[in-house]
Amino acid sequence: MNRFEDKIVIVTGAASGIGRSTADRLRSEGGTVVGIDRDPVDDVDMAIQLDLLDLDAIAPTVAQIVNAYGRIDVLCNIAGIGHFARDEDETLEAWNRVIGVNLTGTFFMSQACLPHLLESQGNIVNTASTAGTHAQPWSSAYSASKGGVVALTQTMASTNGRAGLRVNCIAPGGVETEIYKQFMPPEEVDFTLMAIMEPYHRPGHASELASAFAFLASDDASFCNGIVLRVDGGTKA
Repeated sequence: MNRFEDKIVIVTGAASGIGRSTADRLRSEGGTVVGIDRDPVDDVDMAIQLDLLDLDAIAPTVAQIVNAYGRIDVLCNIAGIGHFARDEDETLEAWNRVIGVNLTGTFFMSQACLPHLLESQGNIVNTASTAGTHAQPWSSAYSASKGGVVALTQTMASTNGRAGLRVNCIAPGGVETEIYKQFMPPEEVDFTLMAIMEPYHRPGHASELASAFAFLASDDASFCNGIVLRVDGGTKA
């Protein structure tokens, strides 16, 4: 398939995990892929190192991309971080970092790309989580950030839909990535709660999530706007 031929695609979090697999998938389908990450990104058409906590650098980064390619057609907001913590142990620093990357960074990347996406009649695919749609223990900061992404997605879709912009999001369950390893249960907790998160027989693979991103970002999903596509192997069925 060449669903992204002649399309300029931005993928954040492109150095590893779901972002890496999505960048590979969209490039294999003909897209010109700009990979953004705080870590170095390989095997993309343009690689940019950016920490999404550096909000002042987001607009110049988007301007750099537009100067290079003249347009933006797709934005995949995949960069994310997370951790487990008991509510009584959560710190302001850790809370702000999770909200900052997952929610604030997603919004301001979208804001900077918005005029270019409206011009190209393009679309945004955000990354939510089943932690943002269903209960997940020890995850108040992460769940709040991903629940915010769901609300942000639906709001931007309704606000900009008539102008021709689609905004959707993917809600993964557990996926074998580096961020998956960040979620270590706190000490002295009820481990039976783990069953709420992982009742299925295996975690997902990054390539399986990339397929979902490729669908929503493509014209095959032309009538999908404001949806939350849960990709979790039935965990929350």
